[in-house]
Amino acid sequence: MPHPFDVAHNDAFAKLGAKVPGPHWSAFDVSMDQARAGNATRLVTTIWNFHAWEPAFTEGAINEDVTDGTLWYRTKQPPLHDAPNWTAHWNRVQLALKMHLPIIGVLKDVRTNRCSMENLFIIDNGSRRYQIDDGSLWLRLRPRGTVGCYVCFVDMNTIAREFPPDSLRAHHCEFERKVDRSRRLSSATRTQRLLDARRLPERIDVIASVFVRNPDVVAEVLFQAEGKCQRCAKPAPFKRASDGTAYLEVHHRVPLAVGGEDTVANAIALCPNCHRELHYGEFTP
Repeated sequence: MPHPFDVAHNDAFAKLGAKVPGPHWSAFDVSMDQARAGNATRLVTTIWNFHAWEPAFTEGAINEDVTDGTLWYRTKQPPLHDAPNWTAHWNRVQLALKMHLPIIGVLKDVRTNRCSMENLFIIDNGSRRYQIDDGSLWLRLRPRGTVGCYVCFVDMNTIAREFPPDSLRAHHCEFERKVDRSRRLSSATRTQRLLDARRLPERIDVIASVFVRNPDVVAEVLFQAEGKCQRCAKPAPFKRASDGTAYLEVHHRVPLAVGGEDTVANAIALCPNCHRELHYGEFTP
């Protein structure tokens, strides 16, 4: 029998209807800019038989839940530096999930860098998935045929309990999603919502104590800033890879920790440099 990993990386993606990925691990059927604009119809991605961060190749990348037999693939959040392909892959998967696009996985051998068209997967975009532990995204796989590689066994319920949804990371991710939803509203709608919003934020206990900030405040302050730092008046230093918007950070003039209000009047949009200077430099707000 021929070895199943008999298709070149670019050829496999082309056969599955995606753009030629080159060195990248995933690709839409259109450019990334077109995908952000909502014109993509699918994402094709690599499903490795072993993960690259396990150089000994002793632990398989696909996991079977011991409770119900479902299959899961762990996509680990990239490091902060020197991982452009990894970062691009992470951003593409996040965008495809956000836009509820079909995601097709093709099994790829970490040793030969060749793919198997006999071992394809649909990544479930509608049922459970977890973003937990060290920032990993656990994606549920539905194989079209056989799995085609060694499978590890995990207990997804145990993993979820160890990193519960009220963890600090999950709280931050949920807040970012709320801000994104708020930014899609008109300024008039946010202004009306802000009239009825509480001025002093609710406080909950997670791993650490955090304020439950109003996402409408963040979205409105960023809208009014129009892509420029409201302290140094310079354009935002870069654009977000996720959606192409100007990257600015919202700072409270009077800190929430000392009783400051979570309001537009008490907030300002800053470039990261000005934000850090206000917190750690010699100047005061």
